[in-house]
Amino acid sequence: MASPASHPRLSLGAEGPPPRLARGLALLDGLEARGIWFAPIRHHSPACALAVRHLIKAVSPQAVLIEGPAEYDSLLDLLCHPEAEPPLAVLGLPKKGSAVFYPLADFSPEWVALRDGAAGGAHVAFIDASPEEDSESGEGVAALRGERYYAESRSLAQLARHEHCRDHDELWDHLFELRGADADARRLFRDVFAWSTLARLDYEPEVLEAEGSVQRESVMAAHILRWRTQALGSLVVVTGGFHTLALAEALAVALDVTGAPPPAEENAIEEQPRRNTMLGGAWLVRYSLGQLAAQTGYGAGIAAPGYRQRVWDAPTGAAGRLGAQCLADVARTAGAAGTAEAVGAAQVIEAALQAERLAALRGHAVTGRSDLLDACTSCFSGGADAPAALRSAVAKVFNGDKEGRLPPGCPAPPIVQETRKTALDLRFNLSSGESRTTALDLRRSPNARRRSRFLWLMAFLDVGFAQRLSGPDYAAGEALSRAQEKWSYAWTPMVEAALVALVTDGATLADAARKRLRSRLADEEDERPRSDRVAEVVAQAALIGLADEFPALEQMLYEVIGQDSDLGSVLGAARRLLGLTRAAEVLDLARPQQLEALVARAVPQLVYLVGQSADVPEDAEERAVEAMIGVRELIGLLDGLSEPGFPSGVGAAELAAQLSESLDRLRRSGSAAPGVAGALMAFAEIDGTAPDGEVAARLRGLFAPGADPALAMRFFQGLMRAAPDLILHTPELFEVVDQALGDMDEPAFLAFLPELRLAFARLRPRETARLAEQVAKLSGLGAQDIATGAGDVSEADLRLGVAVEAALLESLEADGLGAWARGGGAQ
Repeated sequence: MASPASHPRLSLGAEGPPPRLARGLALLDGLEARGIWFAPIRHHSPACALAVRHLIKAVSPQAVLIEGPAEYDSLLDLLCHPEAEPPLAVLGLPKKGSAVFYPLADFSPEWVALRDGAAGGAHVAFIDASPEEDSESGEGVAALRGERYYAESRSLAQLARHEHCRDHDELWDHLFELRGADADARRLFRDVFAWSTLARLDYEPEVLEAEGSVQRESVMAAHILRWRTQALGSLVVVTGGFHTLALAEALAVALDVTGAPPPAEENAIEEQPRRNTMLGGAWLVRYSLGQLAAQTGYGAGIAAPGYRQRVWDAPTGAAGRLGAQCLADVARTAGAAGTAEAVGAAQVIEAALQAERLAALRGHAVTGRSDLLDACTSCFSGGADAPAALRSAVAKVFNGDKEGRLPPGCPAPPIVQETRKTALDLRFNLSSGESRTTALDLRRSPNARRRSRFLWLMAFLDVGFAQRLSGPDYAAGEALSRAQEKWSYAWTPMVEAALVALVTDGATLADAARKRLRSRLADEEDERPRSDRVAEVVAQAALIGLADEFPALEQMLYEVIGQDSDLGSVLGAARRLLGLTRAAEVLDLARPQQLEALVARAVPQLVYLVGQSADVPEDAEERAVEAMIGVRELIGLLDGLSEPGFPSGVGAAELAAQLSESLDRLRRSGSAAPGVAGALMAFAEIDGTAPDGEVAARLRGLFAPGADPALAMRFFQGLMRAAPDLILHTPELFEVVDQALGDMDEPAFLAFLPELRLAFARLRPRETARLAEQVAKLSGLGAQDIATGAGDVSEADLRLGVAVEAALLESLEADGLGAWARGGGAQ
């Protein structure tokens, strides 16, 4: 690579710069003569930040004008407060669309412009337009400034190839970040202007107008012109380099600078800057380097912000030691994470030397980001295939984890204030950001129930505040015997950031939760509605305390149940509803009878769908068996209810009887698929409704000579799935299975081996031991002989063993030892 110092205005080819770029460079000179000093920057660039510092010191401007919505001027006192510590971000709330963040790090040129400008006595102001009402709609948390034009620029891609760089980020580092601390600020800004203009010229004006750049530039030019006409001294204008060409051309036309382009719509200036279109105002919030990382957060982030922070913080002359320290920290972090391939001191030393050699080869004045990352790949364990812990360590060190600090008295966005107040009112400890645990006895304490609803709400909104560790899940009807919920919780800057992101869903926690619930329902309406998913939304509304959503949800679920043709779906809905009815008091549900009515609505639909399950295809048989087991479990839940009756006038016991009769009717019909029939036969045997010996007789018939053994195996699998221990308690059934397996020839046994393993895998360890005892008793062996090592034998081992035994028997037969091999003695 050529040295960055040899690129005072980038490599623009033998033909020189494009005419518009050459004219733009001349216009910058002309505008400086009029007291307007442009500082074209790349957001979050330490090199640009340092150049801004030098420019402000050299020019001593009367005003420093910064790209950013003009409404943010209301936050200037907070931004310039001595106790404000980046990373921070301004949160803007447009009338429509997503919230927008304006992040600031120590090394952001805008932050340096704010602080150094104010410290030098200059007026500081933001000059950009507010986000358009429809901007970035539907994207969640949008970036106010994007880098996509640089990433997609053909000219920059061509220049990267010419400089042997892998992408525009590496090219940027090569040309700008590695110039050294004594780089000339004015020359750097001219080169940034050239870099940015090359990218801009790759795009048609129509594209830039459609996405809003042209309109924003018109507003910024109007603000600059207003300041120029009012101020007596110089102006420093700090904007993204992508906008500088358009701003320079517009101002040159307005101020009649020599060489200005003809007036055109593209360089028009708004007569009056736009008025505030923000609805919720602007708020200063904490941010983190992790959010700023290009890989994980803000769309206009820059690669490796943690490394950039180290560069910015490093004392003058310490750049040579910075790379080695980064590599040592990677090794230390990987070791703390427990990577199997530890990075030793020798590898760190070798990586540091490798990075220095790469920097020299590439013409870098100091070791850079790409030099260090390439050295990690080359010298640390595994190279490009390094263990996950090592890759994670590299990302952690280079991305950084620094979090900002707000100045005292800084107001928080309303949703953060609401959440914090609610948590404190409920006596959660929010100090220090440490993770804490709390146990809640929901049956005894109304306050515990209120705390539980708040924790469920925070978990549902997924803001990182709360995680349930154990306890009953009343919505799913699981672990209901447990008396307590146990949660962990922690209030951290990331929780605040996640809450801020919620403003796109609603101004309050309840509004955000309602929008998410309704979004889930909208997804159901877009597809074929499933009652289990709608019931899940009902359960979620109950857990987080959105009682006002119940009437509409219950009506929707009532309609969906009657239309749902999926047995598993209706079954899942009924189970969730029963779980809620049993927890009505704990969840403070005002109308549990409405949930009971929905259960009563689901039972007739289940009865109908059970009747339709007779002839399912083989590939759906396992799911059908699971559904039959689920129906039987639902019968048990209904039988266990103590309520005298449901609002429909039908008691829980009668509903259970209807379901039981539907299962028995399907069994008696003889039309059920083999696996389903096996499960139903197991139920009847357990309940005592099947005639004596019917299960064994049915299985004996299926395994009889001439019958299809595949059907018999499917029946047996269904039986074992429904009641695996039945074979232990029914001697006649055990004997039928033993005889059937003994009568199989080896090819048939091998063919059904996977199904047999799956069927017997349903047994618990103690049941397996009992089965081994029974098999041993029949074979004349000890149970220990059968059980020993069984868990270590794979299906492939069994197949190989059978094949070897067959080959050995054939060989012995050929030698006249067949009778001996079969246990009959030598001939």
